[in-house]
Formats: sequence, structure tokens, C-alpha cells
Amino acid sequence: MLEPRGRCPEFAGAAGRQGRGRRERWAVAAVPLTAGDPVKVGRYRLLARLGQGGMGRVYLGRSPAGRAVAVKVVRQALLWDEGFRRRFAREVEAARRVTGFCTAAVVDADPSGNPAWLATEYVPGLSLQEAVARHGVWPEQAVRGLGAALAEALAAVHAAGLVHRDLKPSNVLLAPDGPRVIDFGISLAADDTALTETGTVIGTPGFIPPEQLRHEGVGPAGDVFALGAVLAYAAAGVGPFGGGASQAVNYRVVHQSPDLRGLTPGLAAVVARCLAKDPGERPTVPWLLDELGRPEPAHGDRHPHRAAPAPDRGEEDDGGLATAGWMPGPVVESATRMRAEVPTEPMPRPEDTVPEVPTDDSPEPLPGTPPPARRRRLRTALATATALAVIVTGVVVWQVSADGGKDDSPPAAPANVRELWSRSLDEGQTMAMTAERTVYLENKDRHEISALSVADGSDRWARRVKISDVSEESDYVKNTVGDDIEITAVSGGLLYYGSGQYLYALDADSGDPLWKHMDDSFHPSPVVVGGAAYAHMNAFFYVLDPRTGRELWRHSFNGLTSDDASVTDDALLTYGKKKLIAVDTRTRKETWSYEADSEVETALVAAGGKVYFGTKDGALYAVDAASGDEVWRGTFEGELWDGRLGGGAGGPEVTDGNVYFENDGYVSAFDADTGRVLWRKKQKADEVTSLTAVDGTLLVHDSEGYLSALDAGNGRTRWREPVDVDDDADFGIVGNTVFVELDGRLTAYRAAT
Repeated sequence: MLEPRGRCPEFAGAAGRQGRGRRERWAVAAVPLTAGDPVKVGRYRLLARLGQGGMGRVYLGRSPAGRAVAVKVVRQALLWDEGFRRRFAREVEAARRVTGFCTAAVVDADPSGNPAWLATEYVPGLSLQEAVARHGVWPEQAVRGLGAALAEALAAVHAAGLVHRDLKPSNVLLAPDGPRVIDFGISLAADDTALTETGTVIGTPGFIPPEQLRHEGVGPAGDVFALGAVLAYAAAGVGPFGGGASQAVNYRVVHQSPDLRGLTPGLAAVVARCLAKDPGERPTVPWLLDELGRPEPAHGDRHPHRAAPAPDRGEEDDGGLATAGWMPGPVVESATRMRAEVPTEPMPRPEDTVPEVPTDDSPEPLPGTPPPARRRRLRTALATATALAVIVTGVVVWQVSADGGKDDSPPAAPANVRELWSRSLDEGQTMAMTAERTVYLENKDRHEISALSVADGSDRWARRVKISDVSEESDYVKNTVGDDIEITAVSGGLLYYGSGQYLYALDADSGDPLWKHMDDSFHPSPVVVGGAAYAHMNAFFYVLDPRTGRELWRHSFNGLTSDDASVTDDALLTYGKKKLIAVDTRTRKETWSYEADSEVETALVAAGGKVYFGTKDGALYAVDAASGDEVWRGTFEGELWDGRLGGGAGGPEVTDGNVYFENDGYVSAFDADTGRVLWRKKQKADEVTSLTAVDGTLLVHDSEGYLSALDAGNGRTRWREPVDVDDDADFGIVGNTVFVELDGRLTAYRAAT
């Protein structure tokens, strides 16, 4: 899976491409409080829930004087651990010492309370991660302005004797008056080694400095490394060490040079210094402040989307808020709009209001036709405004419409999503992969893999699997990669999992072990085609004999590519930024390349002699798989189409001579041969999170928490079932069978088509 592109992950298993409901999302939508949420914490009245993470939930609160704050409430289970309470109290005291223009200050806390909580300044703005996804990469002067602001924030952190240790795009919030660095929950005092466990690596792959991965200690120079990676992300839209499995990214950080091809020469020189492997060779924060804070050269061209120069911080502008002139204009506009939409009263709960009922199930008109009026949904008003780094993934709990309680009303119509079976999971057991006839579970710590029948949930097989012996390996393998197991793919009758430095293969039907292959901890997701298993990585792929695991041959690319690949009978197709590349699997040579107008953003889908894919500007392409010639492309204009992929589109669905594609909240159908638009449908939500074609029906899950069934022929809605958001749920879908994992239980549902 790509991390964190915001795209619905795709599985290439025995059942082909499948949607999966748990997805990394750019937007963290504020939602109304539920019955289980407090209405007041300390002296703060809570108005909405902003998100949920490993430590607890984050709420939007108001002080008695009306000041907006973000309140982080610690999970009750953690408070039973006295060691955690002491650690949390010390971290709160450390965070209180951080002050500065570009940090979100801690304003209040009660570490010994029940519950324990922490309140910070509320920043009504989008994260850098979302800003790049929605509005594109930043020009050099904007990146330099961002870098100077972040260096100022790090100077404040380091002056307090702290090290942030998790600076990344989602921890940078962009308010109308400039950025804020957030999440000091793991910003521990530099000399406070007692607060971390031996062997623990804190941070996010691609932004963790190599010395931390090697367990050589961490200091201010580690934050400089992360700053360089953040600036590269803002300028190129991807981290300098690519994406993919965390072990692979960490390996590249330690052993390979960063990819800075998307940066201007001047900016690349600064970022390269920040990303030096040796922390002693990196620049200091004061040097970065001086270098990045220089005024714009007189001959420099002003970027067309940049806002006007900002007044001094003390000058009033637009209601008393100074604007950051170096930030791209659309980013400032989004942040300003979000500031205006911050609620002052608790958000209404669904049960307190009459639900909005769709009144028009006809397809959306084509471009040029005025769009129908629609009510703004309050739920989306707070998008990503949060003052703590809480990673929230879009998740749902599927509801059967039948009510278990007694009711005197007439019987309800048959449910469109009915339960097939449900079973409890063992402690530590999670759903890892779904295929046509089997659901695979893994227990990483106990090194166990189990297979269940899709039809009735019964056990097919279960076994404790072999793991890699890392005791004699390097510190990187022992402490960072470890010997946990991770299922990576099911293809060609084989189940693949990684452990330590090896890729292992089992018989997918019986669980019998077959072979292992040294993969240097990369753990790819092989695809079996024509009696060969193609294991693709970011800069190369190798081909294995699926019967023995023996390597047959390998191919290296000139530069980094995506870790996504599509394999046909005679070619492997992959891409790097805008360029598609085809390798003939018979001659083992690259046969053609094709360059799109924008970066490729979706999985590649090969069907009917063509390869289909979506790009970052919202277009859908069809390219001849044999020659690399463009066959057609679909581009869209006007209010009916968002010309950005925003949260990211999933791969196209190709079936029965049609191509179905989702972009944000739209679903469209194209003639696969000509690209003619057959129909377009705007969903009621802002974003479609998965799209699956089955039996003349498109099953569409959206960001508002609904599952819809669309007629594949004309786009009309057949039914639309409401669902609840639950941050602890996970789901997968194969055909029209939906799997939900929640609270230690796995349940299968059948969706009507």
C-alpha cells in the first residue's frame, strides 16, 4: 500500500482487485458528540469530536470566555498504568515549556485527573499533508517560507531542551496567519532516556533520521533531518525516500540517497544538507533560519497562486488575523474558510435532527449544465482543523436495518446489507487479507496465520508459521524490522508473508509451508502470472519460481518508481511520477514509456489490451498496453468536477466494456474503447472511499458513512444504507461480501445487488 496517499488500498489476490474500507484520509472530519463522549472536561465545554488516536480522543472545546481549544482526553485503559501517568505528566510539563509563533501552545492540562487530559491552542487550518493533496505542490519561495517558519518552531522546541522526534506533514497545520508545529506528546527532553523503552523507534517512516533507526541516540539534528524531508514533500508531493512498507522506507533512509528530482537546484541543495546520513554534517537550525528566511530575489517570478505579501505579525488584517503571504493562495483561502466555520455550539447529533433524504436519484448532468442546489453539511465544516497529531482513518460499522428490539410498527423492508456470519477473534488476531473464498487472519506477535471460509466463517486452517532468526543480524534488522509477521499478498494459490529479512510462501488452501526467499526486509507483494511470481519494489523487481522460490531474473529501473505494478501475460507495467514504463517479460527489456500531463495517482489496471489509470489533476487515461500510445483521456471542467484528486481516487474498475472511475465525490462511467462519457453521478458525500463492480452493480462507500448501490448501466441509485463511524473498525470487501472487524469480532455481510 502507498503511504500516505489517501487512496483506498487495493489488494491483488486470488479474487483480483478489491476495495478495502479502512483508508488513510487527508481530511479529519469533525463529528457530533455521541452518548459515550463527555460534554465537559475541566472547565471546557466540548462541541465536537475531532479525531481519535492511540492515546485517546481529541475534542473541540470552548473555555468559559469563548476561547477555542483542542482537548485531548486519554484513554481510560492507559490510566491504569501508573508508569504511563508519570510519563504523561512529565511530557505535559515538557510541552508547556515550548513557546513561539509557530507552535500550538499547551494552555491547560490535568495529568492526574480522571480522565487525564491536555488542552492546546486550537488551530483552524488544514495540515500540510492535506494542502499538498488538495492544492498541489508548492513553488520554491513558498517552500522556503514554510522552512523558515518550521525552523523557528524547532528553535523554540530546542530552546526548551526538547526534541520533537515526529515532525511530518500531518503535524504541520496551516492557519491563515502561518503554520504551527503540533504534537509534543512524544517530544521528550533530549536527555530523558528513561522515558523510552530499549529498542523502541518513535516517529514516522521516511521522516525518522538514520541515526535513530540505528539506535545511536536522537538530538536536534534528527529534527533537522525531518524538516528536510517535510520540505521535500511540500515541493514534490512525496517524501524523499518514497513510500511503501515501513521496513522498505526505513531501509532506504539508512542505506540510500534521497530522491530530490522534483526540487529546484537551490532548494535541493539545502534539503540534501538536512538529509545527510551523518548528523554532524547537517546544518544547524539558526543556519536554516538565515538561509530559508532570506527575502525573495528581485528577479524571482511570483507564483500565480501566491497570496499578497503578509503584513507584520502585529498588523491587523481580515478581522485581526495576519495572512501568511508566502503560502499559496488556495491554501490561505481554505484555512480562512475553515476559521470562519468553527462552530460555537455543540454540533447536532444525527438523532437530534431529521436526516436529509435524497430527492433525486438521476445521474448528474454533464459539464455545462448548472449543478443542482444542495445544502452544506455541517459535518464537513472542520475538515482537518486539529491541534494535536491524531492519525484518524475513515472507518465504518455496517448496520443491518432490522431492529433487534420489539416494535409495533409494520415489518421493515428486507435489509440491503444482511449478516451472513459473525465470530470472535483471539487476542492480537486481526483481519489481514480477503480473497474470493477465504479470509486470512494474522497474529503478528504470536506468529500465527489462520484462514476462514468466506461462506460461513468456519476454520479452514490455522498454524504457527516460521519466522526469520534476527538474533545474528544487524541492529537495524533486530530493532527496526524485527521478526514479526506481515501478510503481503495472496496470488496464484500462494499466500506470502514477510518476517525479518525473508519473504515466505505458504499454500493458500492448506497453509503448508513452501519456501523462503531473502528479500533484505523489503517484503513485496508478489503477483503470479504465467507460472512466475513478480515481486515489485520501488526501483526494481525480481521474478521468482512460485514452486521453489528460486530467483529467475530481475530488472532495475533508472530511478525510483511506485511500488504499484500491474502484470499481464507479457509485460510488467509500473510508473514513476508522470511516466509509465513497460517491461517485456519475455525479452526482459523496457519496451516503451509514456508521460502523462500530471503525476499518476491510482493503481494501474490492464484490461482489453489497454492500461487505465488516473492522474493527480483528475484525468483518466487509457494507454495501449503494447505500444504505449495514448488511446484516450477523460478530462473535466466546471463546477461538476473537482480537477484534483483530493483524498485520492482508487484504481479504475473495468468490466463489460466500461470503465468506472471515482474522483472525490463523483462516480463516472466511460466507454472503455472510446472514452465517451456514459454517465456521471455526484454522491451525497464529499468523497468516495471505495468502488467495487459486481453483477451489474457498483457498490460505493463514501466519506459520509453510507454504502450505495448504483446501476452500472445508468448510474441510478438503487439503495443507500447509513453506516456509523467508528475509529476502531476495519472492513474489506470482495464482490458483494463485506467484512467488518470491530471490538475483537469479525462479521460478514452480504450487500444486495
